[in-house]
Amino acid sequence: MAAVKNILKHVSAEVAGRRRKCYRKKAHVILKGDPCLVVRDGPQSQRTYCTVCASEILTKADVSLADLQAHFVEPHGKGSPA
Repeated sequence: MAAVKNILKHVSAEVAGRRRKCYRKKAHVILKGDPCLVVRDGPQSQRTYCTVCASEILTKADVSLADLQAHFVEPHGKGSPA
């Protein structure tokens, strides 16, 4: 059986190694040692978000993923056995 694909591999939580600015709101500062959300757009491109903005982004993503998953949930008693 093939492994399940990780569709979120370009998104990660990291600890800031230096002072950064939040990509969503430039007034938000991410200090060295603070947790942050990192979204990689390519090998040399990444966007960093502070904890406040990351929480809002992840909440929206959670709703979107739940909506997507709802399309693939079978009603009880139908579909192939697991």
